[in-house]
Amino acid sequence: MRKIIKFIIFLVIIAVIFIGAVYIDYFNAKANNTSPKISIKEDSDDYTLYKSVLYRVLYCKTNKRYIIGSYSEDVVCPKNYSYVDDSYTNEEGIKISKRDLQLLTNDGVYTSEMIENMNSNKQVESAVHVAYNFGKTKYNVIKSEKNYKVVVFPEFKEEDDTYKWVYDEEDKDNYYCLSSNKYDISYAKYTNGSCGKYEKLKMDEEWCKAYENSTLVYEDGISALCGE
Repeated sequence: MRKIIKFIIFLVIIAVIFIGAVYIDYFNAKANNTSPKISIKEDSDDYTLYKSVLYRVLYCKTNKRYIIGSYSEDVVCPKNYSYVDDSYTNEEGIKISKRDLQLLTNDGVYTSEMIENMNSNKQVESAVHVAYNFGKTKYNVIKSEKNYKVVVFPEFKEEDDTYKWVYDEEDKDNYYCLSSNKYDISYAKYTNGSCGKYEKLKMDEEWCKAYENSTLVYEDGISALCGE
């Protein structure tokens, strides 16, 4: 009987260690835009798929991005667009600049089908406003304190002929204190080891009306960015 109890305890300990490792692996992959270490890898011409225990990660070779999703989500990579004079013309005849198109597809905020169906410049501009301001809510953690994190927010820049979100962690003028619960975000300027006055991160009226036409409508808790 004692051997059975010891064996059960051993299995419980192994299970706890394994689950803990899976969660740490998940947060590392999400925070650092990388692949999970505990996963099964499947490679193809356009993407690499990493299958972990509770989630999967898609590495898109077209825009060099990792997309984390559940097994119930239909996660796809943006297609490989062809540009003429640094712009792409969609199926509706609307020209979209390379910078704007890569912004729209970078985080999967707009699918290839959504982009092909855009039929006016105003619709493109609205989508760019949504994608850009959503991307600005992303951050890299510099260090964690007891009640807040010190973070840096990104800028969308061109590097190696590709537009992407870039985090300048060397410039301490870009450091902020951040307190957040998913999309309920408060931030303050971080200067000389202390935080300034906090303010809520809120989107403008245009963004709050337009984001529902993107994939963000399925993002849990996203409406907090538009609340009072």
